[in-house]
Amino acid sequence: MAQFSKKLKELFSFTRNERIAVAMLLIILAIVYFYPHFISKTNVDDENFDEFKVLVDEFERDNKAEIETSETPAKTYNNTKPKTGKNIETFEFNPNTADENIFVRLGFSQKQAAAIINYRNKGGQFRTADDFKKMYVVSDDDFERLKPYIKIKPTENKSSETTEKSSNTEENTTATRTIIFVEINSADTAELKKLRGIGSYYARLIADYRSKLGGFANINQLKEVRGIDDERFLMFANQVKIDTLLINKLNINKLTSKELAQHPYIGNYLARGIEQYRNITGKIENLQQLVKEKIINTEQAEKLKYYIEF
Repeated sequence: MAQFSKKLKELFSFTRNERIAVAMLLIILAIVYFYPHFISKTNVDDENFDEFKVLVDEFERDNKAEIETSETPAKTYNNTKPKTGKNIETFEFNPNTADENIFVRLGFSQKQAAAIINYRNKGGQFRTADDFKKMYVVSDDDFERLKPYIKIKPTENKSSETTEKSSNTEENTTATRTIIFVEINSADTAELKKLRGIGSYYARLIADYRSKLGGFANINQLKEVRGIDDERFLMFANQVKIDTLLINKLNINKLTSKELAQHPYIGNYLARGIEQYRNITGKIENLQQLVKEKIINTEQAEKLKYYIEF
């Protein structure tokens, strides 16, 4: 009898894995049984469905209107014209006296207008209509549109002239100079500061670069000075005088490569090439000799001609 009970117990007992399998089976059966009842309770009846559909339609219409409204500004997002709230106007104006409001009415943004006025505040002046075109904030299209309306007073055009009035009596003697000229190769920093747009900082930079060059050969070399852009250059360009006889030249046949390399237009690589060629030939007669041997190119020769002697 005991043996029979033991067999019966083994028949109806389950291992751990078997118990888990049975539990999962019961859960699945419960889901299958109750699912149809759950769905029937959550379904929308026919009477409420129509009301639900109306709400959906209203939502879609409102959502569509909102999307169309949000897309409208995007179509004009890339418009580069300033948002002044008014149409762009065209009328006669003097770029030397116009204020920010006038420039905005003419189609410039407030930042562009501020840049033009800042240029004037630093001493810049427009003597002709074409001078206005040189401003980096003035596009070619804007200039062509506004050129017929640019009116500069004749007296402003004479500002580049130096005039003197004198008489025989000392008390009536007057002298009026509208421009102070500066000889750029002999001026000290105090004189350099007389240039419009040049303070102590830029005066030192000009003097330092002049020392490295040996002197300026043409006015455009001033734009090689760190920080002097086209806008600042235009402020003082008509004040500069250049005496090329004051340029200090380098004797290409006597100086070492280290000494030649100090010049901004030569550098270490070219200096070594010149020295090696000089050691082979004995003496360099002219720059065209270096061009022919492809040690320098034509452009380099043009720059160096003011600074090299043989």
